Amino acid sequence: MRSVLRILTVAAATLLLVGGGLLAHPYYTDLQADQAQQALAAEFATDSTKEAYVQKDVPDGSPVTRLRISKLGLDTLVVEGATDESLRSGAARYSHTSMPGEPGNVGIAGHRTTYGKPFHDLDLLGPGDRVMLDTPVGSYVYETVEPFDGHANPWIVTPEAVEVVGPTEEDSLTLTTCHPKGSDRERLIARLKLVKSPDDP
Repeated sequence: MRSVLRILTVAAATLLLVGGGLLAHPYYTDLQADQAQQALAAEFATDSTKEAYVQKDVPDGSPVTRLRISKLGLDTLVVEGATDESLRSGAARYSHTSMPGEPGNVGIAGHRTTYGKPFHDLDLLGPGDRVMLDTPVGSYVYETVEPFDGHANPWIVTPEAVEVVGPTEEDSLTLTTCHPKGSDRERLIARLKLVKSPDDP
């Protein structure tokens, strides 16, 4: 009987430890992202970052733009290269997509439930909502477009639907994140169009 009680006690303790670890994980990743954002803010303000941006030679993991969505209370620095490592800062630009303000499609991925969860409420964007991309050479304003191609905006796709961050005819911004919250089974996508550049009156 004692051996059974001992086994049950050990099992219960193990479950508590595992459960506690699962609960603590999001807070730990948010702390990591917050520390990374502080370091990125200092780096973003340097002349070397501006030069790298102008030369279109921003290293993976370095800041490329600041993304602001007032409706969602979001203000986060976006790093170059949408790798697992880079995304630990919160959000990252797909390197094969356009730079902010350039013709084509700017693609940015962001976490939804960990690492600062910048895109936690991406599903709340609607037509007309605006997103600001502040770069070392000026700010660009993008506006969420009406639903198109027979689906909503934002809309849900499979992880294999990489065409969402492919080239577009109009100057666009595409934001991607996991769906549903806490799962990477699908992707939530929001599409916006460029409505204002630094040179506009």
